[in-house]
Amino acid sequence: MTASDRPDEPVKPKFLMICVNRRFRADEASCAARGSQALADALETGIRQRRIDIKTERSVCLGHCQVGPSIRLAPGGRFILGKTLDDVNDLLDELQLICGTCDDVLLPLDLLGS
Repeated sequence: MTASDRPDEPVKPKFLMICVNRRFRADEASCAARGSQALADALETGIRQRRIDIKTERSVCLGHCQVGPSIRLAPGGRFILGKTLDDVNDLLDELQLICGTCDDVLLPLDLLGS
């Protein structure tokens, strides 16, 4: 029996998408204005240190600007919204529980090249 044969079993996420979008107009909400870049740095470091079996991907927009920083587990689509640096250890604990650990050190996948 495969995971696709068990629809009630959650899909293990492979990617942690973190929005680092900064809007050009300072009066518009953005994840970067709420600290998402520092949050992404801390999560990437913690994931590497703990060897959590998930890859990170910095994203331009996840569509939840008003309640960001926006983080999304993929596949599966679960959003984690409004977290700060104070939440990093709890987020890492949750990711380690959900994803487990691996032998290889995973480097972050940063599609923005920053």
